[in-house]
Amino acid sequence: IHWADDNSLELFNYLVRALKESPIFFFFIYRIEEAKAESFQNVIQSMTREGLYDPLDLEPLKQADVAWMTSLIVDASPSPEFIAFIYKETGGNPFFIEELMKSLESNNALIWEDENVTFDEEEKIVIPHSIRGVVDRKLGMMSHQARELLEYATIIGRDFDFGLLPLITGKNEGHLLDMLDEILGMRLLKECDEDKYRFTEDVVRETIYQQMSTVRSKLYHQTVGNALEKLHKNRTEEVIEELVHHFYLCSDNDKVVEYGMIAADRAKDAYANRDAIKFYGRVLECLPESRIESKIREIEVLMKRASVLDLIGDKEKAIEDLTQAVSYSQSLGEQKLEADSLVALCKVHFGISHYTDTIEMAESALEIYRALVDKKGEAACLNCIGIANWYLGEFESALKLYQISLSISKNIGDRKLEAMILGNISIVHWNLDEYSTALDTYIQALEIIKELGDVETEAKALNNIGLIQATIGDNEKAMECYERSLEISRYICARELEASTLNNTGLVNVRLGEYAKAIGNYKASLNITRETGTRKTEAMALNNIGALYCDLGNYASALEYCTNSLGISREISDRQTKTESLIELGDISLNKGELSDAEEYYSEALSIARTIKSKSLLAEVLIGFTSLHLEMGNPVKAGETLNSVSQLVNELDSEKIEASVHFLAGRLATEEKRWNDAVASFDRSLLILNKTDRQISIGKVYYFQGLMFGNTGNKEKTLESFERALGIFEKIGAIGWIDRINTAWKQYGI
Repeated sequence: IHWADDNSLELFNYLVRALKESPIFFFFIYRIEEAKAESFQNVIQSMTREGLYDPLDLEPLKQADVAWMTSLIVDASPSPEFIAFIYKETGGNPFFIEELMKSLESNNALIWEDENVTFDEEEKIVIPHSIRGVVDRKLGMMSHQARELLEYATIIGRDFDFGLLPLITGKNEGHLLDMLDEILGMRLLKECDEDKYRFTEDVVRETIYQQMSTVRSKLYHQTVGNALEKLHKNRTEEVIEELVHHFYLCSDNDKVVEYGMIAADRAKDAYANRDAIKFYGRVLECLPESRIESKIREIEVLMKRASVLDLIGDKEKAIEDLTQAVSYSQSLGEQKLEADSLVALCKVHFGISHYTDTIEMAESALEIYRALVDKKGEAACLNCIGIANWYLGEFESALKLYQISLSISKNIGDRKLEAMILGNISIVHWNLDEYSTALDTYIQALEIIKELGDVETEAKALNNIGLIQATIGDNEKAMECYERSLEISRYICARELEASTLNNTGLVNVRLGEYAKAIGNYKASLNITRETGTRKTEAMALNNIGALYCDLGNYASALEYCTNSLGISREISDRQTKTESLIELGDISLNKGELSDAEEYYSEALSIARTIKSKSLLAEVLIGFTSLHLEMGNPVKAGETLNSVSQLVNELDSEKIEASVHFLAGRLATEEKRWNDAVASFDRSLLILNKTDRQISIGKVYYFQGLMFGNTGNKEKTLESFERALGIFEKIGAIGWIDRINTAWKQYGI
């Protein structure tokens, strides 16, 4: 109605007055900021005196209403991030919502995922002409000074304090308040808290900003940056990010470097990783190229950015930064920086399983550190070489290197390095099946880590302590460690660590009979490893999925996953995971009745297990061989391998291995028709397994116990055992074992 001409307004006024007693409602819409025409105001005043109308303020839509409106427009469910974006951009203005949605669709910025929709955040948002027209019309109705103030406001940001305006504009407060009232009247700004203002819609701010010339916007950014610097003198940390932003956009490179390093380091320490990467990048852009001190600074910045990139799993970019840092260090003759860059590069290469490259780089760095008599660097290099040896299955070599490195770190008082090495030593003891020593060592490391307040290293420690706790059968404590490790790793965006913890969590889920959860955690870990290129953890996750599918009787899927795991472990020379994959492939072949293949896999696994001196892997292989000999009808050989496993039980202190020995003893006694011994062995196995809640293993014992009773002709006991096994297998969805029971029932005429 605010655009109506005089004749239309007269008709409007007449109809409302003439029909006021009739059951007719008139609804008229007008924009307050545009309703300034004298004739319109006269009509409104006349109607007010006669009480002919009630005004209704149309408030912007709330976020829930925006969600509803966007879902109607796209006929799908918008993601929460998409709704938040639309709400922030439009301020809940329905017209702006509709126009912005049209623009996003026409520019192919919408992403459809089944019945859900989100948007490409990297896609530049094109502001529609319709919205520009609304904004331009409002700007055209304002004074020149108010428009200039509004331009400054767009430079400051979405929100701004009144106290900054006098410093920027040089105008007195009274004049500024008059101009702000004019802008508020146009509904372009709104008052928030005391002395604070905000743009009603982000899209309005962006429209005004985009219409400014490059020269003008740079000048304004410089002015705002200087004003912020002056207003926050001696406390610039309060606005450090804003200072970097404004000085970067006005090309004040010296100040970008000065404030950017502070902002980047602060973001890095707070694990605001994306912000840290952004600020380090801006510093690198603005460093002068000619000066030597600038090149040294550039090396330091590259190393810091690489550490953040490595943390979030962007290995490729981290390697690029560190390779450049090594090159610059060599060209400048800065040996210390060269060695530091090489050690940092080693740490990234661990994640992508380049162990030979790691050893070569660490040895080059070690030579430099020893020439410089840098003990800290020497200890770090020895630790790196030790880690590479551990990954390659050279556990004793790794342990020797760790011990030398630990001695140096203690002598120089480097507590952080000491804690890191203690953790690495603990993992070697775990690999050597010395669980008590492993746990004590890692608890010692964790005490130092907590003292230092290093949350990233704390998360790694908790993950590994959880692994040890799970191995000794304390699932509850293991899960507590994993949950805390996951909480920290997700908070700091440590993707590689998150993947490792999810994988380990899946192992405990299996022990607790939570197979759906286990598959979910394994596959979540697998997805992350493929994003980050963490090959060792990828191989482990693949093997764990394959092992679980084997237990459930899905042998085709099990074979696919374990074969892929074996391929990766061969490629990266990871002997431990390779052995685990070979054992699983042997188990799969055994269950499929492919006995010669099973023997081949077990034989290769046995050779590696003996070489790396892993008692737990040796026991697993011998358990596989015992089962194989029983399937081949060779009880003598089965007895020999079973005796070998039995000798390892006391050394390993593993309930899982002990339960397996009793289970296999029951099967062997069944084969030899020693029925009482078979019953006793199966009962002892069940007694242990019921304490550890290993559902799949319990089901297998009941199945073979049922076969034993079937051979004795005791149908009642056979039925009872099969029913117990069936109940477990149906609960966890072990289709292969359900089929076996159905076949056995027919065999024994049950």
